[in-house]
Amino acid sequence: MERGRHKRIGSGIIFFLVLAVLTAGTYMAWPLVTGQGGWRLPWAQEGSGRIVRIRARQAPVSLDIRTEPGRATDQALMGNVYQTLTRPDAKGRPTPGLAQNWEVSANGLLYTFHLRDDARFADGRRLTSEDALWSLHQIIDHQYQGHRDLDGLARVTNPDDATLVIGLKSPNARLLTALSGRAGIVYDRQARVNYSTRSAGSGPYQVDDWQPGTSLTLTANKSYRGPDKPAIGKVIFTYTGSPQETIKDLDQGHLDAVVDMDPATAAQAHKAPTATPSTDNVVLAFNNIATSPLSDQHMREAVRYALDREAIAKLEGGGAKALGGPLNQLSPGYDPDLQAFPFDRAQAIHRSSYYRPSFFKNGLRLVYPREFGSQVGELMRTQLKAAGIPTQVSMVDQPTFRDQVLNRRDYDMALMVMGNDEIDRFADPDSTMLFDNVDVQNSWKQVTDCTDQNTYAERLKAFARQVSDLSPSDWLYQRTPLVLTAPRLKGMPSSLLDRYLPLWNLRIQG
Repeated sequence: MERGRHKRIGSGIIFFLVLAVLTAGTYMAWPLVTGQGGWRLPWAQEGSGRIVRIRARQAPVSLDIRTEPGRATDQALMGNVYQTLTRPDAKGRPTPGLAQNWEVSANGLLYTFHLRDDARFADGRRLTSEDALWSLHQIIDHQYQGHRDLDGLARVTNPDDATLVIGLKSPNARLLTALSGRAGIVYDRQARVNYSTRSAGSGPYQVDDWQPGTSLTLTANKSYRGPDKPAIGKVIFTYTGSPQETIKDLDQGHLDAVVDMDPATAAQAHKAPTATPSTDNVVLAFNNIATSPLSDQHMREAVRYALDREAIAKLEGGGAKALGGPLNQLSPGYDPDLQAFPFDRAQAIHRSSYYRPSFFKNGLRLVYPREFGSQVGELMRTQLKAAGIPTQVSMVDQPTFRDQVLNRRDYDMALMVMGNDEIDRFADPDSTMLFDNVDVQNSWKQVTDCTDQNTYAERLKAFARQVSDLSPSDWLYQRTPLVLTAPRLKGMPSSLLDRYLPLWNLRIQG
């Protein structure tokens, strides 16, 4: 009896061992059979149990990267959750992304992209050229963010799953750069998600939780097979906390980094934060519509002469650099010799004196988002008043700013962030500034109508000078976002982190 019972027990153990082996074999073989997903042993996941906590300056208004224009959405999601055909290097120049390489025809009209064969969406489905083709059509047809960069497309085809061919109506030296931004996102054509709160991308991370205005949690995408496998399994962005609380949290190990730090928080820090270069500039946009006092060029020039950009830049902190024109040094068209309309109160008074008090009505209306802080509005109001230009200042939240300025264009002046690559907005009569100048529009066509980068840089430099001379806006300073990290956190990028913050290189030491 005893021997028989042992035999039954032994047979049962063998049965369960065989079952376990068969189950594991099926689990590992399934991705090879279906071509979907990938497998990892649960105890061998990279970065499992590791969490990085980052406090950022501005929270996304929405996670819908198709329609949400805010920089905060770019900062958290671009590259991390949504990948693009090309992607920017540390100076904003395009490098391989989902496209591992490409060829450009001699006439600059045909771009042939070869996609990586390891790209997968978060649901495990393989990313193909059909998805890229579909995405380009979606961006254009629905006028998603980045659609203006695709205006010159003539025809797009995908001869096979790994090849995408873009044909242009005329050469466009900026196409590769455009495809490293919203215009180059490849969306999951089979996804059925609410993009405003969830995600469906192909990056190394996916959205796990979002508390609007408070926090955003990203977790490692288990289906990801590309070259950017994350070392950290979870990254939590937080967006609330006083300057004192933020620095205390960093000192006590409750935070690993503070990025795009505001001046008040930087002042509380026990060590100097690092200033990082950005392609973004803070611009005082003018409303050029006929009913605005700033439709008059002399009035625009008066405002530009009245503002001390150096003093305004100091309020940003972190070595923000006053600008002499529309582009900063990270642009190929940057001209260090362009120092247009330097601070000159006498010149400002001379120009503004041409106008009766009634011309200003109740004062020029300056509207700007709250994250710039109250000091900048008060300083600009004081400087303009000293030049005889009365001003009404309104500091508003992001939804109000978007509605009043971006949608209804109900303003005279507005503070906003614009990248170097957005200088083309001054050649678009429907842009926020409503600046309509045929000469500028023709010049912009000449900028993009070239096939080599040297010609492009020279024409871009000339275009920037032409736009600056007409003063459809004032370009105040280049952003240099501040970052402060805990000693144990490694891999934080050294540039562009206010709009492109790759998380997959982050790691915790010790």
